Amino acid sequence: MEESIFPSPAVAEVLKKGFIEARLHNDGGPKKDETRARQEQMTNSVATPIYVIVDPKSGAQLRLRAGFMSAATFVEFLRGGNVVD
Repeated sequence: MEESIFPSPAVAEVLKKGFIEARLHNDGGPKKDETRARQEQMTNSVATPIYVIVDPKSGAQLRLRAGFMSAATFVEFLRGGNVVD
């Protein structure tokens, strides 16, 4: 996703219109257990990849989706539409 989907023009256009990206990498490193615990706390899952859209004012989770998505599906996820693969 990081190499092929995020940079695609359709996804990049939506992301630059009001999203702030934050990443948790739980696949290694000295704090992987701490990072994995934070992910599970936020999402009730340790699935990777997993994407969460959070309201910046309230902190409420707006949307969550695990797994690889095509660029078109990811755009629909970002926009809040029905995501069907």
